Order: sequence, then structure tokens, then C-alpha cells
Amino acid sequence: MGDTGRKTLFLGATALLVVVIIVISAVMLARGPRTSSVELLEKDGNTAKVNDMYEGDMTIPYYDIRTSNYNPEDFEEKNGVVTYAGDSFVGINVSQKAGEIDWNAVAESGVEFAMIRVGYRGNDKGRISLDSNFEANITGATEAGLPVGVYFYSKAVTDTEAEEEANFVLEQIRPYQMTYPVAIFWEYDRKDSGEVDEKSRTVRCNGDQVTGFIQTFLKKIKTVGYKTAFYADKKMGYESLDLSRLTEHDMWYAEYQPAPSFYYDYKMWQYTKDGEVPGISKPVPITISLKEYKP
Repeated sequence: MGDTGRKTLFLGATALLVVVIIVISAVMLARGPRTSSVELLEKDGNTAKVNDMYEGDMTIPYYDIRTSNYNPEDFEEKNGVVTYAGDSFVGINVSQKAGEIDWNAVAESGVEFAMIRVGYRGNDKGRISLDSNFEANITGATEAGLPVGVYFYSKAVTDTEAEEEANFVLEQIRPYQMTYPVAIFWEYDRKDSGEVDEKSRTVRCNGDQVTGFIQTFLKKIKTVGYKTAFYADKKMGYESLDLSRLTEHDMWYAEYQPAPSFYYDYKMWQYTKDGEVPGISKPVPITISLKEYKP
């Protein structure tokens, strides 16, 4: 991962994270060593029963696709930074919400890559907008020597809109070199209660349709030659998406726990949305890449 002594990132919630790790470690010791965060108990046709280290026994869709094989004990938190035994790379994802960024300070802190938001589609009228800090962020990160990828915050409700979003992204990133994936971030708008917001333009989209939107977007991106990824958390990955249709693309998985816990394969893991990074005045999400992306 480079010189770990240079990694000065820290999280505001580090103390809480340590407590959680201690509790989970105690549970794991009580039940014996665990080599997988999600253990397959049985499969029955299109479903599987698994034991999730956080959720306990649960039933999930079963697909004959690559599964994750990360050992939860090989994830380590040190000075607020989570790493994985072997190759892993610390990154951040940023948008205009992060404000003005000192990218040299970010690079000097030990951050090794950046996922930068290109733009987003509005949830009310569905208009595509450029992230107001996109050019400054991608230029600043690149000049500071950081490899970059990008993402688009989608609210597509048709395949046509998804292709429109992909064309918009391709036009914006044309002048820049992408080392990390071009990713799509599609999610349902939810209320504070966790229920889907019925006022959202995406509320009538079912999982089959959403999977299709992601496919359409990423197929267009991949055709041009870029690496591709889609963002999903546990709920989205199990309850909405048909992962068997997305195997050509890497999953960018989000779960705010000491170690990720998802049955199917993923290549990047966002482990907090409240990271504190030198050079950035506001909290930003932290992601580690479990794959070495090369230019």
C-alpha cells in the first residue's frame, strides 16, 4: 500500500469503531475463528440461506457468480485508516459538497486515489447537472499525482435516460486519464424512516428496471474502453439488483462496519461517509480498493 507511516488520515468516529471491533472480536472468539464474513448454510433453487457476521441468518438471492473471499480478520484499522492484508489502496470520493480541496495536502496525507463526481440527475425535474467542482477536483487530483476514477449520481427512470447520462459522462471525462472505474451510483430516495420516498421520480422503478439502467449506462462506458463499476449497499445488492446481469462490472460496495460483509464479489469498499482528510474541511467518504487498477 505504500508507506503506511505516511497515512495520517483519521476518522471522527474512530473511538466508536474501536468499540465495535472489540465487541465483534469477542463474539467471533466465542464462536471460533471465522474466515468469511458471510457463510453459506444452504441453497435452494434461486435462494440461499447464509449467516452474515452482522445480520445473522438471512435468505438472499442465489446466483452462480463469483463470491467474495475476504477474511474479515485481515481488515485492520490503524490511525483511522482501514486496510486489507495484501494489496489494498486508500481512496476518497468527493463532490461539490466537499468544498474547495487542497489536493497536494490530500496526496501527502497518504490517500492513493480519488473517485470524483462528474455530475448528477435531479430528482424533481430529472435534469442532468455538472458537479460544480468537477473540473477543479479532477484537475487538482491529477496534478497532485493521484490516479482518479469518476462516478455519476443517477436518477434514470428509463434506459434512454441512462444512456443519456453515460454520454454526458463520456463527454466530460474525455480530456482526462481514468485509472479507476467510471461508476454509476443509483439509489432510491428514502425518508428518515428508511422507507422509499413516494414523491421521488424513481419510486416506481423495480429492481429489474434498475438493473437494466445500470447495464445500459455501463455498457456504453465499457464500449469506449473504460473500466466500469456500480455502487450498491447490502440492501440494494440483495433486494433490488440482479447481480447475475452485472458480472462484467466491478461492484463498489458500501457498508459502515469494521469489515465488509456481502456474499458476492466486490472490488471496492466504502467503509465510512465521515472520513476526515487533511486538505478537506468537510467529512468525506473513504473507500479502499481491493484491486490494483492500472492505467
